Amino acid sequence: MIRTGLMAFFVALGASAAGLADSALPPAPGWRTEAEGCSWLWREGGGFGLWAETCDIDGRIWQVVWDEGRAAFVTRRDDADMGIAVQVFSSPGGEIAALSDTLVAAGYLEPEAACTWRAVALRPAPRSRAFHVLTPYDPAALAAAAFGEIPEPVCGPYGASTHGVRYFMTDLRWPGRAIFVEEGQERPLFDPSSITLLR
Repeated sequence: MIRTGLMAFFVALGASAAGLADSALPPAPGWRTEAEGCSWLWREGGGFGLWAETCDIDGRIWQVVWDEGRAAFVTRRDDADMGIAVQVFSSPGGEIAALSDTLVAAGYLEPEAACTWRAVALRPAPRSRAFHVLTPYDPAALAAAAFGEIPEPVCGPYGASTHGVRYFMTDLRWPGRAIFVEEGQERPLFDPSSITLLR
């Protein structure tokens, strides 16, 4: 009964947020991770917004929320931080390659890492948008070891991964900014296509 009431509250809150949202916001997604346990909420932070789910799965509340301290949208299970979902970075000069210096300065990328930026086509998107992956020069660096061990990510926690989808988005409408997206191994609890610059 408590769980049902809690989910009804989240559904009502989501409907309220959607009703107050600017009509220019993208529509809420038509899918849910679980039909009975999940609802969509419009979340905002760092000058951006996105549609994210709140789910009651086996008595635990999973959600994607803005974390001011980390300046990122993070995935949470109850009160536990499960990792960054979406993070905004400054992109000096609007060049994605300039982010390497930012990541090195923050300690997320080794200065001597043999990594390069590669444009990728992930999904249909507005013509102004591009997707980029920080990936090793040598593709073999992402291969599993002989015994199936997952290798350490050569390009750090924001680089290409062997066990999940992660990338950066840039958009001509967001000059000087790049958005890191961590989709993980399965469909994430947010809609990457809904990421929107707030005006």
